[in-house]
Amino acid sequence: MSPTDLRFCECLDNARRVCAAGTVPAMLVVGSPETAAVRCNEMLAALLNRPRAANRDESGSALFPDAWRALAEALYPLYGDPGVGDVIPDSVLLTLPVSPPLILRAVPLLVDGRAVGVLASATLDGAIASMTETMRAEVDRTTAARSRFLASASHDLRQPFQAMRLFLDALTTQVEGNARAMRTAGMLANAMTAGERLLNALLDISTLDAGTVEPDLQPVSLNGLLQSLADEFRPQAEEKGLRLRVHVTGQAVTRSDPVLLGRIVRNLLANAIRYTQQGGIVLGLRRRRGRWRIEVWDTGFGIPQDKLDVIFDEFHQLTNPSRDPTRGLGLGLAIVRRLSLLLNAPIDVQSRSGRGSVFAVTVEQIEGEAVEEAPPPPATAGEAAGLPLEGMRVLVVDDDNMVLSGLLLTLESWGCAFVSASNMREVFAAVDGLEGPPDAILTDLRLPGKVSGFDVIDRVRKLFKTNIPAVVLTGETAPESLLEGQRRGCAFLHKPLHPGDLRRVLEEVRSEAAAQ
Repeated sequence: MSPTDLRFCECLDNARRVCAAGTVPAMLVVGSPETAAVRCNEMLAALLNRPRAANRDESGSALFPDAWRALAEALYPLYGDPGVGDVIPDSVLLTLPVSPPLILRAVPLLVDGRAVGVLASATLDGAIASMTETMRAEVDRTTAARSRFLASASHDLRQPFQAMRLFLDALTTQVEGNARAMRTAGMLANAMTAGERLLNALLDISTLDAGTVEPDLQPVSLNGLLQSLADEFRPQAEEKGLRLRVHVTGQAVTRSDPVLLGRIVRNLLANAIRYTQQGGIVLGLRRRRGRWRIEVWDTGFGIPQDKLDVIFDEFHQLTNPSRDPTRGLGLGLAIVRRLSLLLNAPIDVQSRSGRGSVFAVTVEQIEGEAVEEAPPPPATAGEAAGLPLEGMRVLVVDDDNMVLSGLLLTLESWGCAFVSASNMREVFAAVDGLEGPPDAILTDLRLPGKVSGFDVIDRVRKLFKTNIPAVVLTGETAPESLLEGQRRGCAFLHKPLHPGDLRRVLEEVRSEAAAQ
């Protein structure tokens, strides 16, 4: 092999190593543009969506079938012939047809004054732009896939819990009077409740981590929110012999998501009651440095100073080393931390061991009148007395046989008349034998194929030409679904629901029908 050939091989070998080891997209072009063999490194192959093309030679027309002619023309100046008087430029810029377009700086590889190839690597701006766009697209794909998984998991995991809850309610009715069986049913109910709480908390955390929760920011009356939460938790506090007091001030209004902010304060109140054995809890509101500070004070165990950060970690409980689920799951504060970041509502905690703690949520202060909460409608005579459901006609739709069987057993125990279906075809067959419209539609949101519970409601209402009351059962919490249901005037019950919640909704439906 001649010295020129040795230099030729050495030059290309070095160029191949540089190309393969590069931390930015790069390619090596060997030979003249017309007959070039092109080798791209792993990063460039990934951008071209051709990972198998990495670090192996391909023809330029095969690698860039629609753009090689333009790329070859851009490379011609690097192959000038010094003997004719042409000057070979130091480099040229190439634009690769990827999304976004990638700018490469191509440098000639010279042996004895002649170009034997070209080494092209991405310019800094071009590499950053392409990698950023690629990462953004990957994040978008991952987020979409995770959202689909969470929606499916939320539905599918809640289904067996829902069926068990309905069967347990039916079983409890059947064994009334048998003290031993009732005690066993009660223990089973406690175990199911613990499982439901854990499932709900884990799904909540996963949904927040996936970034699929979008806060609905609006003016919120803090006075009304805190008074409502105090009324909700006061019975729990009194059951433990604790006193729950509320201190609010003036017309306090913030801009936040009332549901998510309420969940933060609700979790803090639940923890305060759970870990306080004597004394009381104070739910307070004060203005500080132009912001509102919501505070939950307790006289509980207190928290050591070196543990103030770790209490917000998942499954971390200072006073429950045996992992007794009746004393909480250690997920409430983990959810609080995620919600506080989502709402830009910082959380801080101060505590003294053996003396108690104070958790505070800081929210922005806005000017304006407090949002007045609509008073609850007065209970009708039927509601107050627990209106019987005997003879109420209900169309029940669910594609899960266990849940459907549980719903039918429950409705049967209440004396309801019902027809059932698991898909749209069975819905038409079920209502075909009815003399008139059902009194209510009870449907799962997710049904086989592309059919939803909303489709069932729309078709049945159209068939009977009347606005039949509808109750949607779902394990999802997507705001789009809630808005769709509100537009149709539907009631929502989230799985796993308690049969008592379903009965109350059906009693309201029957009461409203009787009042018309």
